[in-house]
Amino acid sequence: MLPYTDEGKPAAGTFRLGVSPGMVKHEGTRTVLWAEQQFEEAGAVFNIANLIKNDPTAGEGE
Repeated sequence: MLPYTDEGKPAAGTFRLGVSPGMVKHEGTRTVLWAEQQFEEAGAVFNIANLIKNDPTAGEGE
């Protein structure tokens, strides 16, 4: 059960499902095949998000 205020609305900050507007910034999108290729080239598993974030095409909607 969620705690409610006197007005009958859920109390703020007690439960949140999903992201809040302004809390998440889109850094880019890549396919799984692209990620697999990066892992194969590096020969190891690493944080692939760092490559997506630093990719110059990230801001172009790719």
